[in-house]
Amino acid sequence: MKTRELLWILLLAALTTLGLGLDLVTNAINTQGNAWDFLYYIALAKDGFRADPLASPFAYRYLTPFLVHGLSLLGFSIERGFGVIAYFGAITQLTGIFFFVKWLSNSTKGAYLAMAVTALSLFNVKFLLFDIYRPDHLAYALILLQTYLAFNRKFLPLLVVTLIASQIREFNIIPLVAYLFMAYRSEERGLFIKQAAISTACLAPAILLPRLLIPVTENYQLVGLSGDALLTTVILPFIPSVDVNFIFSIFAYLLPLLFLADLKTIKTAFASLPENQRRYLLAYTVFVLLLSFFGGTDFNRFATFLFLPQIILIGLIAPAIPNLQIGFMLAVTFIFNRLWMHIPDWDVEKYRDFYGGFSLRLNMSTLNRIVELVAFLALGFGLRKWIGKSRVIET
Repeated sequence: MKTRELLWILLLAALTTLGLGLDLVTNAINTQGNAWDFLYYIALAKDGFRADPLASPFAYRYLTPFLVHGLSLLGFSIERGFGVIAYFGAITQLTGIFFFVKWLSNSTKGAYLAMAVTALSLFNVKFLLFDIYRPDHLAYALILLQTYLAFNRKFLPLLVVTLIASQIREFNIIPLVAYLFMAYRSEERGLFIKQAAISTACLAPAILLPRLLIPVTENYQLVGLSGDALLTTVILPFIPSVDVNFIFSIFAYLLPLLFLADLKTIKTAFASLPENQRRYLLAYTVFVLLLSFFGGTDFNRFATFLFLPQIILIGLIAPAIPNLQIGFMLAVTFIFNRLWMHIPDWDVEKYRDFYGGFSLRLNMSTLNRIVELVAFLALGFGLRKWIGKSRVIET
């Protein structure tokens, strides 16, 4: 990694996020007129585990609020502390994507494109500049680091990073689990058993102790060990509105990839990866889908953790994609995610309809979003066919 290239990508990520970029077209969440998740994260940053009330699962994602508390000891206000973490997380995420994809695909074009696609996602950057109080800011960059360590068979560093990152977001447990699926056939049986045992011994306390020791008084988790929670887990897949919103959120997030390439091209790109990396990505994707489905109501926010397979596949196919097609894809992604618009937090109904894919909510806005998505996918299909015919004619 050259110093000049690192500085350039950091500058590009900062400009995309701040001065010339997304921050200028993003409003700040109204913390006075709404009473949403941010209340719990702000309380954690101010009072730690003495906050009243403490609610699950928010209290188990304490590391980001605690970092903000540390910044407050240096003279930052709580709001400014969350802002610092938000901007740092966005810049780190975009910078990390560029260098990770370039390292994996050996394609500078693919690295730039993967970086651009993630920046144009509604929830990877823009939403976290809107709601700076979320704990997710550092999760994406850490997943990149975890995956890099997994691909390089760095088990102990991966384990350490996972133990820390799991206190930020539950999704950060997935890279270690995916690594173990990868190692099941890649490593010697004895080594795999040893690594699985160490992972279980270390990760179980990291997951269970916060849930046993933190004195939560409110519960907003859909899945749990209570009778009602177990019943919800069983019946959730059979609720049509949930299934529709979940499927929409997945296809909506993967719009850039599906616009650029058909399934055959995607499969070919995936097959070009070494077997151990394919096993890792398959396991990672399956567990992201499971956690997304049973994780709560905001399916679109959970779908962002599919950024990893999307950037890898885009990085691999980018060299063969014409610039015209890329330009159309970037424009479509920008339009579909309404990046120039303020997020309407002044009306909770409009807020939920703004992006769609929310829990049980099905209405005309949902239908419009689905029709819009299908139209853009059809445009991508037609553009691929037209470019393919043009190439045949030229040859």
